Amino acid sequence: MLRLGIDINSKTTTGIVMNRDGAILHVAKSPTQKDLLAGLSEVIKEITAPDKNCTSIGEVIIGTDYFANLVEKGERLSKVCSIRIGQAKNTIPPLYGASDLIQKAIEVIPFQLYGGHEMDGRSSLQPARHDLETFLETIREEGINSFAITGAFSLVNPAHENIVEQWIREIVGDDCTVTKSHMLGSIGFLERENSSIFNAALSKTILRSVEGLQDLMHQNGLHAKIYFTQNDGSLLGYESALQYPIRTCGSRISNSFRGASLLTGLNDCVIVDICQSKASIGALERGFPKEKRRNMKMAGVPVSLQMSDVTNLTISEDRTADDDNLDAIYHAIQRFQPRFEPLPIVFVGDGSDRIFPSFKYPWSDVLHPAEFENVSAIGACIAQVSGAVDRLYWVDEEDRDKTIQIAKEEAIQAAIAEGASPKTVFVQRVEINPIAYMPTKAIRIKVKAIGTLDFQHLR
Repeated sequence: MLRLGIDINSKTTTGIVMNRDGAILHVAKSPTQKDLLAGLSEVIKEITAPDKNCTSIGEVIIGTDYFANLVEKGERLSKVCSIRIGQAKNTIPPLYGASDLIQKAIEVIPFQLYGGHEMDGRSSLQPARHDLETFLETIREEGINSFAITGAFSLVNPAHENIVEQWIREIVGDDCTVTKSHMLGSIGFLERENSSIFNAALSKTILRSVEGLQDLMHQNGLHAKIYFTQNDGSLLGYESALQYPIRTCGSRISNSFRGASLLTGLNDCVIVDICQSKASIGALERGFPKEKRRNMKMAGVPVSLQMSDVTNLTISEDRTADDDNLDAIYHAIQRFQPRFEPLPIVFVGDGSDRIFPSFKYPWSDVLHPAEFENVSAIGACIAQVSGAVDRLYWVDEEDRDKTIQIAKEEAIQAAIAEGASPKTVFVQRVEINPIAYMPTKAIRIKVKAIGTLDFQHLR
């Protein structure tokens, strides 16, 4: 069975057909257009031409920064009604700190609905449907049909977010989109809220952007399962991507890092991805992109998403590298190098050929693999399935180990539910953090499990 990995950046749409042994069979390229499907269409037509013999493609996997770019530019974003569920009114407005561009593009309408939970998951105050109905009636003429719901401690108990979603659909109709914060974020309330608002703002855009994708594939003889890649480089089912487009926003660079790992055979290295006038520098840890642990931002706004730890630089597009570019890249690399035994450095991306020949680093190898310009599409081809847990648990000390094991099992089952073969799933990372501003019984547990896509799952 073959895989088709597709990388869509702002300039080029690239398709790679790969077999299960990791051999590249075909490469197709087309200019990226404002209409996302236009560039995709040309790539799919070329890949499925009779002489390519690619009728056995089982999965089409798409990685793109298309939606991230829309957020950064404040383009094609929906108005959002942001509903907070809590006991006390928060004085910090939604998207606090966002630029005027972002504020005008989304035009958040906030509403406080009293309710929410205590830190141990107990309900403190039941939300009142009447209050929500009254408010929604006042904004009916605004034509808003994208909603973001953020409840206090909803990661411990999501019941109030779930019931408010149900009420919205009953009042407004099923054609609205609703984002619940407990499906996206971590424990920070404002970061979860911001992530939910951005997701809601993109929810109609992604539906319009990929409308007709399945028909396009069928017209060209492809009856494959569709995936996107998400921010950590793992697979995201098509329906999940339509619900949570925010999860795709960091996928291109993660795909690049994973592709670089395959091309070089390295599991630990520093990677420099150069695409047009942008250089992105990060690291691989045990074959996966090093994740950013804190201070994650999108369009300058704090968010709570799993994303690669990357330093982004703006560089000139001259064919010859200037000293300023080389110096900036060198210092960015140093951020990811361990103090002793520096890691190899890998240059990839369609603009890396103009920087690599001039870059010098005396303490470790500097590599520039073949297929460097197709690395993100290659990374999409080899994407695995992940399952993650990031929650607060309320535990006594004697139950600590048992709770950690429960969290591990939840992450494993989440990966299996996304299509991972049970025999291949392993726990990649566990983080346990006491919460300093809460009683000692509260701990935050983060677990990620990784597995290989189960081909039986596709049938």
